[in-house]
Amino acid sequence: MTSTPMATSQRRRLVDEAIVAYVDWREECIAVADAYGGWAATEATDAALAFGVYTAALDREERASQVYASLLRRADALVTADGEAAADRAASGGGRR
Repeated sequence: MTSTPMATSQRRRLVDEAIVAYVDWREECIAVADAYGGWAATEATDAALAFGVYTAALDREERASQVYASLLRRADALVTADGEAAADRAASGGGRR
């Protein structure tokens, strides 16, 4: 499979973005666990505020997971397209030298 410098650069950028998105998502997962612990340990008078903190953490985690999933779908589409192009070249004899 032959790759242009532009395609290679795009793949690297996509991988970098996916790694950052994964780390962001994992950090939000930790924030959810921390917020839940805070809510579970709070006094009744502060429960509404602690629950608000927890639900906000859940919202951030959901958004981070959506960003990560979107990047993985883009990567999958790129790999699939590359694989189909390589299969087409091989079927036509274009992959042989």
